[in-house]
Amino acid sequence: MTTQQKTKKSGSKKLPIAIVTGALIGGAIVLAKDPEQRHRLKEGSRAKKDSVAEYASEVKENPSEKKDDLVTRVRNIVNIASEAAATVQEVFNNQGREITDKVKDIKEESEEIVSTAKDAGEELQEVGDKAREAKEELSSDEEEQTTPTAGKAFTPSNTQDNVTEINTRS
Repeated sequence: MTTQQKTKKSGSKKLPIAIVTGALIGGAIVLAKDPEQRHRLKEGSRAKKDSVAEYASEVKENPSEKKDDLVTRVRNIVNIASEAAATVQEVFNNQGREITDKVKDIKEESEEIVSTAKDAGEELQEVGDKAREAKEELSSDEEEQTTPTAGKAFTPSNTQDNVTEINTRS
């Protein structure tokens, strides 16, 4: 092992120690300066110590009962967690099915809308074709009805004028 590797290993061991030392020093400073925090820490520590001492004495008195009680609690927790997981899975599955059904409905409705739009487009195209045919028919009718009469075209709108002009010539 080289000197660099030894330095790296010892350096990597120093960092966690430095962090813990810094945290302890910081906590000590807070406790030294803040009497309320110090009092709260004392009370909390005392309560935990009493609780642990009481539990330890109960375990000494009847270890098998405490073991059975702990095993029962753990089993209950496992059962509750299993039921919760099953419920979550069931909700997830149901929601997934509902979402899938809604997506299918939306897809079908979209296909119907596209089909209706295509049909409407085809019908509008037919209407446009018929309108063009009617326009062409009217244009051809107007051309057939147009006869030169003294410099005027014969159209239905000026028929009275044309009749009057023909009568005056005769």
